[in-house]
Amino acid sequence: MTQHTFLRALCLFTVLLLLPHAGASAPANAKPLRDIVITMPAETVLASLQKILPLTIPSQHPGLQGDIVLESLDRLSIANNVLSVHGVLSGKNLLVATNIAGQNIQLKLGQVSLPINCDLQTRFDQASGQLFVRPRFANAGQAQAQNNQAGSLDPLLGALGSREYPVDLEALQMLNIRMGDRTIPIAMQPVNITGADNSLIFRLLPRVGSPR
Repeated sequence: MTQHTFLRALCLFTVLLLLPHAGASAPANAKPLRDIVITMPAETVLASLQKILPLTIPSQHPGLQGDIVLESLDRLSIANNVLSVHGVLSGKNLLVATNIAGQNIQLKLGQVSLPINCDLQTRFDQASGQLFVRPRFANAGQAQAQNNQAGSLDPLLGALGSREYPVDLEALQMLNIRMGDRTIPIAMQPVNITGADNSLIFRLLPRVGSPR
């Protein structure tokens, strides 16, 4: 056995000792696996989001039709489970249903674009392992001073901010570690996700599968 092969085998053996196989019967006195904690600074979150822009936002609201796109983000901060962002939101072919003086009216907004300040309130549901965000737009008055279309966007912002949206955590739920010619899949179960000290903090419980 060459030194290189020996070192690879030693590394793999060490990983297998530290992380038991999924489905294996653990001894009665075995300690449970500790959570993996990943801290993502706000600057990293912002850079990651900027890479996937422009981003189409599904309204998931029966009173809103059209295409809503987050065009850009230039600021992001995190505190008390709230992500505060500043960027530009645009809409095309927008049709908003609203009620004015007891009358149901459809407002045709067409194509609009405006800067937005938005607080994203996060909530992690531990029972389902699902993360939710609820947007709150704080700058309708500011935007109106900057953009004569902004006043007509109040129904749009109200529709977007009227509910919680689930966040897809699939990318967090599997990690593959490559050791030589072996791959060790580690399933990650989200335990908690919080926002504090200008960072997102992920607590994940590892579940290790058999190497292949």
